[in-house]
Amino acid sequence: MRKFYSAVMAGVLTGLGGASFLGTEIREVGSFLFSIGMFASLAMGLPLFIGRCAPALLDKPRKHDTLPLMLLGNLVGAVLCGLVYGLALTSRAPQLQDARMTQSFFSTLARGMFCGMLIYAGAYSWNHMQTSKPVGTLLAVTAFIVSSFENSIADAFYFSAAYFQTGQFVPGVLPFMLAAILGNTLGPVLLHLALPKQDTAT
Repeated sequence: MRKFYSAVMAGVLTGLGGASFLGTEIREVGSFLFSIGMFASLAMGLPLFIGRCAPALLDKPRKHDTLPLMLLGNLVGAVLCGLVYGLALTSRAPQLQDARMTQSFFSTLARGMFCGMLIYAGAYSWNHMQTSKPVGTLLAVTAFIVSSFENSIADAFYFSAAYFQTGQFVPGVLPFMLAAILGNTLGPVLLHLALPKQDTAT
């Protein structure tokens, strides 16, 4: 239960990063501020699915059985954060949701894959750099946002905030989330496979 709660709080922190992004009209500033979610999760040792899925799937001993609970916890935390945020504040989350609904499944999958690579690289740098640990995190998060890539946990926050702000559920969020999650898993796996054998454990 504690591991699930830790995953939930990692999702909440990702949601707070999304709230920071929504709180500014300057995209570059919002991209930088969004990184607080990943930075805080890594600093506190809270599990983020995108950063941990590849080693859990590929390294021995394999820990793939921990991933469903981790992913669910991240999503629940992001949705709960979006619920409170959407009820408390008016934001551009509905407009952001509408823009995402125009993407094809393949586009979302590809954007999720590229985001997954960047997030995994940011988490990997945190785990392996001796100094300047936040640099990889800040660069990875800023890069995926300005590139319009998709983080499924952040999207869960945006969609939840949009729903509780407007009271209207958009069915298209379900296939969108499936594509984003698949991409967020595939990207880290592909990048992890490229690592030298001695570096695969993170």
